[in-house]
Amino acid sequence: MSFRIGIWDHCRYVVNREQPYDEIVRHMERMRKAGVTWCNIYLPEVPSLDAYCQAAAACDMRVEARITPAWASNEVINRTLPEELWAEMESVYGIRLSGPCGNHSGNRAMFVAAAEALAEQYQGRIAAIHLDFIRNDNALLLQNYPCQCAECQKLYQRFFNTPVLTKELLTNPAIAYKLLALRNENVTATVKAMRRICNKNNLTLTIAARANYINSADITDPPVWGLGPAVLEGQDWVQWLEKNYIDQAYPMNYHTDMTPFKSLVGDYLRLLEQQAFKALHIGIGVSSSMGVNPPAEVAQRLAVLKDAHLPGAMLFNKTNIYSDDYCQVIRDFAC
Repeated sequence: MSFRIGIWDHCRYVVNREQPYDEIVRHMERMRKAGVTWCNIYLPEVPSLDAYCQAAAACDMRVEARITPAWASNEVINRTLPEELWAEMESVYGIRLSGPCGNHSGNRAMFVAAAEALAEQYQGRIAAIHLDFIRNDNALLLQNYPCQCAECQKLYQRFFNTPVLTKELLTNPAIAYKLLALRNENVTATVKAMRRICNKNNLTLTIAARANYINSADITDPPVWGLGPAVLEGQDWVQWLEKNYIDQAYPMNYHTDMTPFKSLVGDYLRLLEQQAFKALHIGIGVSSSMGVNPPAEVAQRLAVLKDAHLPGAMLFNKTNIYSDDYCQVIRDFAC
């Protein structure tokens, strides 16, 4: 049985940003020899997607173009709150987290237009579009602080007869249900639009999925602030797979403790059943905000996935530099 290994790439290793081809192709050659068969490149940080695709073709690598709503435009509307609520969030959680609003139709229009232009320009050079941060902000920092941008206020006024949801209103189960339904409907609308683009341009559609779908093992302490739950953030990736809105999901299971790592793998197998064996490529953290997994730990995690008869795995590494020991581990499992 084949077992494919890919990497989330971001080109931070490139020094010569004006002429990056030589550095990119050296990196790809090394990873290809280790057994990596596809690279998932983060577009906001790649110096030249043309050079990247050229290097990938030379190394027989599959390219997935990783995009986020924030990548689409400088005019994206982020979650909006009054200053007193930002200050309260920072006081409680130590951060002000403000990502693109998933309810905002203008954000969707810009993201879809940018993705369509990308798909058309690079047709035949990229194999997939990969959606990252296809959700709202972290659930932990969202539950008491729902967005108050103009678009959200219009939704609240229509459904709840008020433009602002207070903490008291958020305790009403009916309001809480509808708020989550709106979140999921609007993010799903973006995913469905991306599905149409990929179908039109013969591209696969994949996503970076939140590790905690509903009630899986989680880490809420800084600097993680939660791995979901995905459905609270508008990212119902299990349903998206069931309805064929996406082709593959890469849950970001970067746990450095093997117990929660295995627990999440079990959750995914239960949730997806037979679909897991064609659509699930679980992410393993080499180094991430959750810590570092040494080569031996990465090997243990790859063994868990391979023994479960899953089709492959994705590796994430903050530096994107893989030592010889890591390359040997990849070589041992890739086939």
